[in-house]
Amino acid sequence: MIRSFLILGLRNLFNKNRVYTFVNILGLAVGLASLWLVSLFIYDEYTFDRHYTKTDTIYRVILDFASDGTITSWAKTSAPIGQYLQGAFPEIEQVARIRKNPGTDLLSIGERQFYEPQLFFTDSTFFQIFDIPFQKGNRDLALADKNNIVLTEALALKYFGSTDVIGKTIRYDNSIDLKVTGVMESMHPNSHFIADAFVTFSTLRDLFGEKRLAHWGQFDHYTYVLLAPGASAIQLESKLSDLLKRNAPEWVQEKESLFLQPLTSIHLHSDRKDEISANSNEKFSYILGTIALFILLMACANFINLSTATQLSRSKEVAIQKALGANASNLTFYFFIESLVICLTAFMLSLLMTQLALPYFNMSTGKQIMLQQNLWLLTPALGVVTLIALFTGLFPAWQSGKLTTSLVGKPQTGGTSSGLRTSLAVFQFSISIFLIIATWIVFKQLNFLESSQFGFNSENVIVVPVKDRSQNNRFQTLTNEIEQLPGIEKACFSSSTPGANNSLTYTYTMLGSESGEQALSTFLVDDKFFDLYHIQIKEGRLLNPNNIDTLADVLLNEAAVETLQLKDPIGQQVTGKVNGKVVGIVMNFNHTSLHEAVQPVIMYAFTPTFRFVSVKLNDNQAGIEALGKKWPELYHGYPLEYDFLNDQIKQLYGAEFKLKEAYTSFSLIAILIAGVGLIGLTTYLLNRKLKEISIRKVFGGSTIQIIKWMYASYVFIIILASVLAGSASYYFMTRWLNEFSYQIELNIVYFILPPLVMACVLFLSTGFQTLRASRANPIKYLKED
Repeated sequence: MIRSFLILGLRNLFNKNRVYTFVNILGLAVGLASLWLVSLFIYDEYTFDRHYTKTDTIYRVILDFASDGTITSWAKTSAPIGQYLQGAFPEIEQVARIRKNPGTDLLSIGERQFYEPQLFFTDSTFFQIFDIPFQKGNRDLALADKNNIVLTEALALKYFGSTDVIGKTIRYDNSIDLKVTGVMESMHPNSHFIADAFVTFSTLRDLFGEKRLAHWGQFDHYTYVLLAPGASAIQLESKLSDLLKRNAPEWVQEKESLFLQPLTSIHLHSDRKDEISANSNEKFSYILGTIALFILLMACANFINLSTATQLSRSKEVAIQKALGANASNLTFYFFIESLVICLTAFMLSLLMTQLALPYFNMSTGKQIMLQQNLWLLTPALGVVTLIALFTGLFPAWQSGKLTTSLVGKPQTGGTSSGLRTSLAVFQFSISIFLIIATWIVFKQLNFLESSQFGFNSENVIVVPVKDRSQNNRFQTLTNEIEQLPGIEKACFSSSTPGANNSLTYTYTMLGSESGEQALSTFLVDDKFFDLYHIQIKEGRLLNPNNIDTLADVLLNEAAVETLQLKDPIGQQVTGKVNGKVVGIVMNFNHTSLHEAVQPVIMYAFTPTFRFVSVKLNDNQAGIEALGKKWPELYHGYPLEYDFLNDQIKQLYGAEFKLKEAYTSFSLIAILIAGVGLIGLTTYLLNRKLKEISIRKVFGGSTIQIIKWMYASYVFIIILASVLAGSASYYFMTRWLNEFSYQIELNIVYFILPPLVMACVLFLSTGFQTLRASRANPIKYLKED
């Protein structure tokens, strides 16, 4: 029986109805491939930081800083916290701090120089917490001594051409010799931070001095703890306030609160200030997963729609099988065999599509997924395919039971099948319209973020990190020399740059304010900063970096005046990180991402902390070439390193932009599948109505009347789908846009145009086919079968 059913099924699928079989197989294959890709993506997201042996007992210490009701949630802590945690509580087995200097670090081997972006300083206990495999050296002792460095295999080969590098020397920042004591394997790509080199933490004392490393308010370090076996993270967290009471100054106890964050929750659930690297967000997995499920459901809907539609033409076949003794169970099994053939064919094709699409998918999502390393997917995938085959096979089997026919007559059915197809058509239209609306809004918002800057201008501005701050007192001379170069318009020094979220944070008190001590974002700038970035003065004057008074010139932005509740800000005295006097108010500009409202900013000149040189170009190529030649003269031993500020700003929206391409691609696939399925269904149903069209034509029906008659059956579908899709998209996209302090404005066009587009596609395809059928000779379709 199975053999005969298989032969009959193959004959029906690939001979009589091969066009619809091809549509079903292709649609299901694309739907399954989309589901596999997104499943691999989600699996990859949820396995971050789970490759360490002691993953479940590793926690990051995080900090909340309170200032007059405002809480800043930091991923970093101060260095003393990690120092005093070691041995403080029996629940803690090991503590390790890591520090990433801003930008890159200069490493030299002889005359060769390399800027390394992924160099970290860490305690000797780091490798006891994070068990990264070593190829050379002793993992437990590699960072036991001062000025030691551990390299990845790739970095060792890059520098020395070999991994036999133990004992060799690398020059750091033209000032310190580091001894290579270990070669480790590259860190697992599913880590919330990736390092290519680790340097002994004690080396920082030579770079910054003991005073800075002992400062409780300098949040420069990430602190990790490994819990002892059987220890409770909840109990340990409740004791962290005692650590501050025993060791920290009183102001720290009042303003800082410490918490424990599980290592495995960082990648998807942490969005704190100064994250070690850009984290993802769980909602992206939900979004892509939902779209992939929509794609698969629409492919299944196409399958069911076409199966139930073609079932009407198979009434004689069903009747013959019943006459030969086939019962309901036999027919159900027969249709299941047909569905299984389609699904298995689509499954094999989907694996090929997945393999071919993975390089492009990885490029758009920043992943390194390989199908060969995820063969676990095959078992659940086969289960999914079997369920789809069973589910989609039930509908034609159920419908065949409702058909009543003679061997020479025509089938008679109720309206159930028609109602099912209408429901599925509404579903496909709704999802398609929803995805068009959502994709349009997402594109508009992301383009808005990419192009919008509030209160400053960063076009053609490059930012050069200052590696040697010993010359900061010559900043005016240096900027004058840079501005003389061809292709360069302006230059300025600062500690931070607008829009890039790299401001410093210190505490201040305004003597004329009742708001008390406040933590404010701090920009340390020279007098050319405002002209270069087009930051406008609202009141008072700009600062004078050469002011020799005991009180430094201080500027506030409008948000700071409001936060500090200053009625007459000009002339107010400031104490705290700086002792100064407010001389001017600048208009608001966004210095963080547009997810957030403009924050209070204080600005003044403090040359030792100038970290960047901003250069405005009027000829990008000529300016960069000239600066590349001049920079080693200005800073001997340091080659030019730069980034365009606009590129840095885009990194703040890395998660959104990274998935923009994948989201758009899957949305287009879903819309395409829905469109192909609906066109295929309307084509088939039109063919079923050719005789009726011919009868209407014989009785005087015009082509226009026939087309209107065909369109009338789709008007209800389009209206209902538009209402459902419009309501859902407005709800969800409003919630998404509310995550941004600056957002596009939704208008009615976003919700009207997509339904019109889908209606036009449907009406054009249906109208063209109806027009062709209405012009045909009626005798062609009125002949007796």
